[in-house]
Amino acid sequence: MINKEQLTNEVIQPLLHLIPKGLSWRAVTAIEMIIAHESKRGEFLKQVGGPAMGWIMMEPPTYYTVWAYGQTVWYNAYNAGLITKHEYKYKFVPPIERLLYDLRFNIFMARQRLFMKPELLPETPAEISIYLKKFWNSPSGAAQEDSYLKDWLLWD
Repeated sequence: MINKEQLTNEVIQPLLHLIPKGLSWRAVTAIEMIIAHESKRGEFLKQVGGPAMGWIMMEPPTYYTVWAYGQTVWYNAYNAGLITKHEYKYKFVPPIERLLYDLRFNIFMARQRLFMKPELLPETPAEISIYLKKFWNSPSGAAQEDSYLKDWLLWD
């Protein structure tokens, strides 16, 4: 399990600061909740028995949808130093396996996916948990509306 304070201070906040409209306490909380629930606070890098990857447990169709339809994904990836000028110019999609080893890339992909959702991030952690069940976890997923909140609160 990764240290939440270090992850937040050394990875999440600095990366989100590089993305226009990316840094807010709600975005930080949502990303912490995704990691707390999806990978059991950083314990897993790949879904057991499934295709999802990284601490955010993003599935391939979702990953490629973000790169295909995310309005700011290319600009933000380049400005955050996650892709080169050449990759930006020619729209080269980074390999999904990068989610297995790049912390900053996980945070970036989570934030870009959240940008694509129709509703703004809610005001309270309890509401963010409900939002994540609705917009991050699939309707058939095992998470309950309070799963993200419970897992986040258990993370020291």
